[in-house]
Amino acid sequence: MNKGVFKKFVITCVTMVVLAALSVVLLADYMGISYSVAPFQLTDLPESALSQKEERENAEASCLVLRDSSQENNDIFTGHVEEVLQQMRVGYDITDLAGESVPDFSAYSTCVLVFQHLDVMGQSIVDMCNWVEQNGGRVLIFCSSDASPAYRYLCPYIGVEEGGRAYSSVNGMYLSDDFMIGSEGFQFHWDEPMSTAINIRLNDGAKVYAWSDDESRLPLVWSNDVGSGRFVVMNIGLSEKTTRGFTCACYSLLEDTCVYPVINASSFFLDDFPSPVPMGDGQYIRQTYNRDISSFYSNVWWPDMLQFCDDYGVKYTGVVIETYEEEVDGSFPRQQELERFEHFGALLLNHGGEIGLHGYNHLPLCFNGFDFKGEVDYETWNRREDVITAVQELIDFTSMLFPENQPSVYVPPSNILSEEGRALLKEEFPQIKTIGSVYLYVDGQIEYTQEFEVAEDGIVEFPRVISGALLDQYMYWAAINTLNMYYVNSHFIHPDDVLDEDRGAALGWEQLHENLGNYMDWLYTSAPNIRNLVASDSARAVQRYDALSVERTDDEDGIHLRLTGFWDEAYLMVRCNKGKPGQVAGGTIEHIAGDYYLLRATEAQVDISIEGETA
Repeated sequence: MNKGVFKKFVITCVTMVVLAALSVVLLADYMGISYSVAPFQLTDLPESALSQKEERENAEASCLVLRDSSQENNDIFTGHVEEVLQQMRVGYDITDLAGESVPDFSAYSTCVLVFQHLDVMGQSIVDMCNWVEQNGGRVLIFCSSDASPAYRYLCPYIGVEEGGRAYSSVNGMYLSDDFMIGSEGFQFHWDEPMSTAINIRLNDGAKVYAWSDDESRLPLVWSNDVGSGRFVVMNIGLSEKTTRGFTCACYSLLEDTCVYPVINASSFFLDDFPSPVPMGDGQYIRQTYNRDISSFYSNVWWPDMLQFCDDYGVKYTGVVIETYEEEVDGSFPRQQELERFEHFGALLLNHGGEIGLHGYNHLPLCFNGFDFKGEVDYETWNRREDVITAVQELIDFTSMLFPENQPSVYVPPSNILSEEGRALLKEEFPQIKTIGSVYLYVDGQIEYTQEFEVAEDGIVEFPRVISGALLDQYMYWAAINTLNMYYVNSHFIHPDDVLDEDRGAALGWEQLHENLGNYMDWLYTSAPNIRNLVASDSARAVQRYDALSVERTDDEDGIHLRLTGFWDEAYLMVRCNKGKPGQVAGGTIEHIAGDYYLLRATEAQVDISIEGETA
């Protein structure tokens, strides 16, 4: 054999060996043979720690809420304000002016007016203004007031120089960059005009945080210092659950430094993942990529989704569907096509994610007689025993594939869960510690709606707030509000979104992928120190948040916080409207944006000095 032939032979052999080795690696990767489970960042709290939640409900009242139950929508307004104050751990007393007189303002630090017709206050409106100007009181006017003599009396105190006699229609608003976390350059426009904003012009001393998005630039949120006190005015009535963060931001303007607990968690859910190949119309995938659905997921969609893990530190919580067969009676056969589950599941785990439970099939845990209200056409379950068998099969199947992964998160199929189904999960499956459904609610919906809380039975409710890859301005509005109320991002997406025109299939995956990337850019720019957590860790963060109560004192040295229900760490939002944080004892503090700071408490007693003036 001459040297040239021998050289070619060696090169060929080496090439074949390399290709063979690479094939083995790729095959092992595809078959899901190798995976590792990342350790959790937090531990479950014992029941003794969770029981301290009751103490925060008896907080000393520092805020006076004035309402008038005889006025239109007052129950809605009051309920909304109460929810925000409770989440902020602000103790409050409520006085109903429909049957009670106004108490002494001097017993409180802040006051919230939750009604529109101010004349009901009578002489007490004078007392309130004196309390603000002379004693440093702080008042939030929650909703746009009526154009009444009482309002015109208030005008010089709240910074109104002209107007107060007529209303304007508003179709949307801009937010100032420093008003809310994530509000930089944000515009929120709605379809139906709201005609409740009073037409006014402010003096130069008032600071505007939100204004109408038309040529009038009508002030919708502003603050005005008067004497030693402050008024904050909401010249618009927003009381939906979506807008809690907006109300929270308005209330946080009252004090020179506002402090309230937050969760600090960012979680991304992959519903129906892993699962069998999704059903649906793959025409847009075929047109763009010339691939079938299975190949598209393996070679395009999933690598793109994993890239977000590398770029942003995202940790997915995938929730398994074993089969799409709608079996509700008898046996529930084991899924035999395992390669897809092993491949996607292993890569998810290797990127720091976790695998939770969605369903043996995609049927909600609802029994005969459950009213789906025509929204979906699902089979219902006949017997409790069948549900138990099906859920146990899903757990066994997941554990067989990934024995080191311990699923504790359950996501209801289509976010639908009956009371009986939820009770069954608690009674029969103690390993299920977290339920992730949806946060937002509209009248008539059948989805299981949640708060960020530990339920009375000990299950952690960690709802998802936004979804999909269309991500319109309403989704961003909901995300901004959740960041400001809880410092939470909670998003879910289905792999088959790219097959459904209602969820953006016609736009194509390239555009949907860009939308997701833009959202993550916005999220991690707006909240640079938010924690990327799998859902089970986010639930543990909720445990710490939900048990916490805050007792605050102020003196010349700064702010002193005593945290009841503290376990090993707690997070609190600090907004400095005057000055900025200095030295911190019992924790650490990081700047978020504008006047917002994130405090991590490592002890139950935290002391913060406040220094200088903000720019």
